Amino acid sequence: MEESRKPHIIYHSIKLGVYTILAILVGIFRLEIVEYLKFFIASLMIFYACEEILFDFMFSRKNFLHKIKVYLGIGEIIISVSLFFIDLSYIGVCVTWAIWSILREALELEEIIAELKAWFPRILSLIETLTVFVFSVMLIAEPTEHHALIHIYLLIVELVLNPLTPLLDEIIRKYKKKTFKNWLFFKLFIYVFQKY
Repeated sequence: MEESRKPHIIYHSIKLGVYTILAILVGIFRLEIVEYLKFFIASLMIFYACEEILFDFMFSRKNFLHKIKVYLGIGEIIISVSLFFIDLSYIGVCVTWAIWSILREALELEEIIAELKAWFPRILSLIETLTVFVFSVMLIAEPTEHHALIHIYLLIVELVLNPLTPLLDEIIRKYKKKTFKNWLFFKLFIYVFQKY
């Protein structure tokens, strides 16, 4: 394995563990989340934004200030902090969550389509993204506790797929490279054997 890929695999492995625990907690306290939705969404936005900024800072320091996700993350933090102090109705919170979900998934869609031909797990991410689009529109059209709860279930799936997809990507890259090296070694062995 290349040294440059090791930090990525370690980072995504830790992220998978943290996000899986978070997904379990969201599943356990889903009814309480529906009741205190505004504070949950604000906290979730801060968490996502900080994680994205941290990732870009760790692995793209040279281009850190040129990454659009960094500035979007700063914008997310400003909006989410504002949510704590704004007296927003339940409908307003649902619509805010839906719009934020659509914007986030739209950014991820570009990466998914670019790598869709590479391997199967990207198809799972694409299905999850399109499903979020549909249910986000439904949440805007009918911002009720029922649709908010469906959105929470989708969030649980997203929390697992979000770190799992890039981790599998790193592992498959390693596997493909290893397979290529083995094939090359085998061809070289046959050539030398035939030669002598």
